[in-house]
Amino acid sequence: MNVVAKAVKHAAPGPYLGFALQPVRLCYHLLTCPKDARVSLEYLDDVAIHNPDGSVTLEQTKSALKQNPLSDWAADLWKTIANWLNSASNNTIVPHHSQFRLYVTPLRTGEWAQALSSANSAGEVADLVEKIKAKYAKKKLACDPYLQRFFDAPENDRVAIVTRFSVVSEDDPIEALRTLIKATVAPDIVDILCHSAIGMAKEQADKLIRDGKPALIDGNTFKANFISFVKKNNLPGLLTSFASAPAQDEVAAVLSTHPTFIRQLEIIKTSQEDRVRAVSDLLRTSADKSVWAETGQVFEASLRDWDDDLVRRHALICGEISDVYSEKDPQFRGRQSYRRCAQLQAPLDGRAVPAHFVHGCFNALADSMQIGWHPDYKSLLVEDS
Repeated sequence: MNVVAKAVKHAAPGPYLGFALQPVRLCYHLLTCPKDARVSLEYLDDVAIHNPDGSVTLEQTKSALKQNPLSDWAADLWKTIANWLNSASNNTIVPHHSQFRLYVTPLRTGEWAQALSSANSAGEVADLVEKIKAKYAKKKLACDPYLQRFFDAPENDRVAIVTRFSVVSEDDPIEALRTLIKATVAPDIVDILCHSAIGMAKEQADKLIRDGKPALIDGNTFKANFISFVKKNNLPGLLTSFASAPAQDEVAAVLSTHPTFIRQLEIIKTSQEDRVRAVSDLLRTSADKSVWAETGQVFEASLRDWDDDLVRRHALICGEISDVYSEKDPQFRGRQSYRRCAQLQAPLDGRAVPAHFVHGCFNALADSMQIGWHPDYKSLLVEDS
């Protein structure tokens, strides 16, 4: 098998759209695996494809930002092969029913890695072993124990692994996902959908691991769910949110800082549930604004106009509440105004927005004190300070 080297335009050093390398590869294999296959994370290997016929493809993933895992005496290269040999020895895998892949990013090469990937017969493997031994010649290297494991391995295991071994090295692991997605969606949401797909894969794997189960994910189900997700969110009249709900600890951290919009809700005596929802929706809304602006789906001027429109709507709602419930106390009127605003649905640049977005924007305006829920919110906030 030959080394596959792909140089692409989109170099992505470090975290890939905010994710580590393993979830990116997990997602890619879930979208490309054969029918009825499953893909695992950190089970048999970093990532593995479990085919319906019982065969598996084991993949070790290596980030090569600071060193080359494919260089001739790289510990990563020989440790990977040694680990596969150990798995064969303890019957964790069956080498003759497995494929072995070393995935490296960004683009790297190496003489021995190329030779190992190209060996297709027992004779070629035996010749290669002798060449490596001759070059090795008692060098003292970090790879010594792993290389020795390779030399000492049963010939059948060594031949089975090397003849089924391949190296894939490319500059940007996201580009393969982009290629899968970009043919059917608007260009400005390709990376957003990539991010969402990786997040879906990681979330499923993490949940299985937390539940004490192997992180084995069904490929058919994942593909079907992602196709439905794309169909739902690739509508021209909809501004799609790709910001997931924040974790409980993230919400608790915001609440603990006692921001202005939460103080505003305390003044009108809203419930703790209302305050938690306010934090969650504001965080998601802030993320949506950033993504939409960065991808060119919404312009900053449009967001300013949108805020101005919400301020006007807020004034009208508060005025109506004041007229209808003039006999009620200010806290009651404030809660009524807040809930009316929270339920409001309005388009942004003629496009529908997610349910949390309007609510999040109102809370952002309350945080900057452009609006308030209690009729005397400004003086009360000053007193509170």
